[in-house]
Amino acid sequence: MACASRPGWGLEVLCSMEPKDILAISGKPGLYKVLNTTHRNIVVEPLGEGKRTAVPATARVSSFEDISIFTYEEDLPLAEVLNRIHDHLKGESAPDAKTSHAELREFVTSVLPDLDQERVYHSDLKKLCTWYNVLNGFSMLPFGAGSDDDVAEEVEAEADTAEASNEAEQA
Repeated sequence: MACASRPGWGLEVLCSMEPKDILAISGKPGLYKVLNTTHRNIVVEPLGEGKRTAVPATARVSSFEDISIFTYEEDLPLAEVLNRIHDHLKGESAPDAKTSHAELREFVTSVLPDLDQERVYHSDLKKLCTWYNVLNGFSMLPFGAGSDDDVAEEVEAEADTAEASNEAEQA
């Protein structure tokens, strides 16, 4: 997975971010990275900016790990929905949040055919597309991409190296 480098952000920081590290804060625009938590505050940094700020622990804060989208079958975790959008669009941008209601709903329904049409509001669709575009702009999608494959490749490479060493010792 290729990760974008931003001022103040090391490449490894963006690559290692998981849905649990990303917050949406009610009443504040944008997405935030969790830096630290205390019993009174959550120290966050807006994605793409270097300014740290403290948010009271009483604020309405949602981790991407805790957000899900209603479907007729089951509620899908936001990370899975974002990954599906990324696969559907092949890494391209999603429609802008200012796109008409009908077009946004048609787009999301094309990705999630079993989207619960009554419980998912237009504002939810706008946030979904906005969040997708922000994360995609930082090349943070898909979540978990390559981690299992990379581990499997590393294990295979180590096994091949060990096997080659054993053969060399026996010869």
